[in-house]
Amino acid sequence: MKGTLARHLTVQLGQVSRSQNLLESESTVDNIDADVDDKDFILSQDFFCTPDYITPDGQNILNGLDCNKDNIPCPKSPEKLKTLRIKRKRQDDTLLDSPNSTLFDQPILELEKDTFGTDEVKVEKAIVTGSQKNQSYVSQSAVALRCRVMPPPCLKNPYLKNASEIDIDPFGNRRSKYSGFFPALIGGDGLSRYHTDFHEIEQIGDGNFSRVFKVLKRIDGCMYAVKHSTRPLHQDTERRKALMEVQALAVLGSHENIVGYYTSWFENEKLYIQMELCDHSLSIKRSSHLFAEREVLEAMHQIAKALQFTHEKGIAHLDVKPDNIYVKDGVYKLGDFGCATLLDGSLPIDEGDARYMPQEILNDNYDHLDKVDMFSLGAAIYELIRGSHLPESGYHFLNLREGKLPLLPGYSLQFQNLLKAMLDPDPVQRPSAKELVENPIFDRLQRNAKTK
Repeated sequence: MKGTLARHLTVQLGQVSRSQNLLESESTVDNIDADVDDKDFILSQDFFCTPDYITPDGQNILNGLDCNKDNIPCPKSPEKLKTLRIKRKRQDDTLLDSPNSTLFDQPILELEKDTFGTDEVKVEKAIVTGSQKNQSYVSQSAVALRCRVMPPPCLKNPYLKNASEIDIDPFGNRRSKYSGFFPALIGGDGLSRYHTDFHEIEQIGDGNFSRVFKVLKRIDGCMYAVKHSTRPLHQDTERRKALMEVQALAVLGSHENIVGYYTSWFENEKLYIQMELCDHSLSIKRSSHLFAEREVLEAMHQIAKALQFTHEKGIAHLDVKPDNIYVKDGVYKLGDFGCATLLDGSLPIDEGDARYMPQEILNDNYDHLDKVDMFSLGAAIYELIRGSHLPESGYHFLNLREGKLPLLPGYSLQFQNLLKAMLDPDPVQRPSAKELVENPIFDRLQRNAKTK
């Protein structure tokens, strides 16, 4: 009986000892988990570059000198674990310090080497590299902010001599990365500058590529002409070609016999040009008025002064015709520089209306572009005398390019000889714009102007 009781007591004591061992092991695990949490906190502190202002400098020296731990005023920070790693599930069922969590393994390795000056840079580079590989999307807000800081590129004006590339686009070396976003600035769907700044009254002109409107500017109450392209300019080459007119006008500046230019802008991928508003043009479509010699000489003289000014700037018009000669308050003005190019032939040449072009242009001979304008002016004056459009082909078309003109009743012989000289088939024999302006035939106009 005593043996049975002894065995039963032994079994109960063994169970109690085992339960105590389990409790001690669980408390040990809890302590280890608590230590791991502390290590996590320390890791995150170092990872985010937060300095430790609590632990005193040289604490190992103090600990070595003083054996009484109770007298230490500042508690010792726990040491960082180097070998012990415990897997423990969090509430969101994710493993802490698992072999797959390379994001936290990287900074632990760096901290073990005590390279506090370089570990943060390495971790940052690793994170940035991973994000670049996984993400290729750039938000529109970031693009807009980038474009505010770095404005769209300035286009080089080919008509402007001695232009410096550095002065034109100082951000050129940093722009290739964002070049794909800048066309969005050119064609936006925001508020219309045209309708905000101007009140459209009526359409006063149209062509193959553009339309012209008479508008009232709201801020100053004055009338202007606004010309804009009829179709969107999607390609960069199309936009640059459309800008040739704007750039030529900007270089020419102000002249009494050239239609004034004010400003230009892109809106919904269309180019808008604000111009001086004239009374009308000399287009045959709008008027069947037959010009007397005095009126024709006045128009010829003033347009010749405009061409002289243009040629001195090194620019050829290449589209002189009655449709592009305008009148404002009795003053004749040359407009529409959409075909303008440089006299030296360094720019692409896009000739204008073939009815007013000489034979050398039709034969692709561009050696005397200034004399091309003189032929076109002569052909335009001849059309005003005729009172009808010039032929586009046929017998009369060829005669005009050979300098064969019929007699013009009611016009002086001096005037007819001058007109034939302007239409000479040899460009060298044609007078220049300066020679035409200084021709004695215009002395009568100047004397009449003085007497008035």
